[in-house]
Amino acid sequence: MAFNAPFWSPSQASAILFDWDGVIADTRLDFSDIRGKYYGERRAMLLEDACTLAPERREALMRDLEELEIAGARRATLVPGIDKILEWVEAARIPWAIVSRNCRKSILTAAETIGLKLPSTLLSRDDFSTVKPDPRALHEACRQIGVSSSQSLLIGDYIYDMMGARRAGMRGVLVRAERGDGWDEWLECAYSDMRGLYNEFLDPTDMIPWEYQDAARRYGADFLNRVHGLFLPLPLNARPTLDAWTARAASLGVGRFVIGDEIFTPNMWKENPSLDIACVGLSLAETINRFIRGRWPFASAARGESEICPPTDADALPGFLSGFSGS
Repeated sequence: MAFNAPFWSPSQASAILFDWDGVIADTRLDFSDIRGKYYGERRAMLLEDACTLAPERREALMRDLEELEIAGARRATLVPGIDKILEWVEAARIPWAIVSRNCRKSILTAAETIGLKLPSTLLSRDDFSTVKPDPRALHEACRQIGVSSSQSLLIGDYIYDMMGARRAGMRGVLVRAERGDGWDEWLECAYSDMRGLYNEFLDPTDMIPWEYQDAARRYGADFLNRVHGLFLPLPLNARPTLDAWTARAASLGVGRFVIGDEIFTPNMWKENPSLDIACVGLSLAETINRFIRGRWPFASAARGESEICPPTDADALPGFLSGFSGS
């Protein structure tokens, strides 16, 4: 199973990663007292900002967090509707995992309380050195499952989940009745409860990915669909720079780029500094592919040729591509 790029649906995910608290188990945790105790009026991320505390205070914070989480785990209930979603996932034979900021003991305790068999891939803050919204734990979960992050879905109930999904290059679904200020720009797909998400699994719709929504609003979904299938060659004399030209084309929905056998040289990097300097000496095709995939997960670049002759000026790309879309 794979996303039908350039569109997608939660039902098409090759793997699904679930947040734990608030998504599978409802433990009704309230961190306000802990935040006030250790950070006062400062708006802090409990785990990430622990390094700003003195060692003894940091240890006390982690003890208090674990105590709070375990207490919540002992009274946990199943989030309404998640049972049907998990049944659907199992029936569809989609691999799934749990990636949580909670401690492992609290997850095991809550799973026993609600009577849930946990998946083989479970990453808590005790199992991985970084937690969401850092993308590395999400990448590790995908690695363990054996599915690329670009074909995976993260289901969460908090802004950190959506930040993590965006930074990991995967699709994200927010399931939460209320949203905080500033959340909208991170959202790709949101439901007020699990019922809405379950209905999407049963009756999928084609959704426009977050990174293509601006292009679709301006030029239409048909433009996006046709442009995505083009094999577009990259002109080495692209203006204003090769990386800017590539970014412009990818943002318009181009899904396949082809490049010759050129090598990414130090001088090329000086002219295109947003490309990864670690790629100097590698093929230009691989360099561009890394640049694209980290930003537009549905796009890729490879060595090859194409009969298409695009303009070298990035500003001329929209009009040129419109000729292939029928618009």
